[in-house]
Amino acid sequence: MQLTAEELAELRENFDYNDLNKDGKIELGEFVSMLRELETGTEFAEAQLGFRDIDTDKDGAIEFDEFIEWWLDR
Repeated sequence: MQLTAEELAELRENFDYNDLNKDGKIELGEFVSMLRELETGTEFAEAQLGFRDIDTDKDGAIEFDEFIEWWLDR
């Protein structure tokens, strides 16, 4: 699936909003905060598993390209 420029900009805005410390990546704590804000009811252990799946390069953070892939796979 190809994203439009508008969709990509919206994803960037969402990513930046959830990057609480503004370091260009979403760490586990930020990911958990994002899920809580979305009121998903996700338990911490479940969030950790999801985070590990999204963090495909296994560096302990979700970069924007990983965020996009996750979004497209949902």
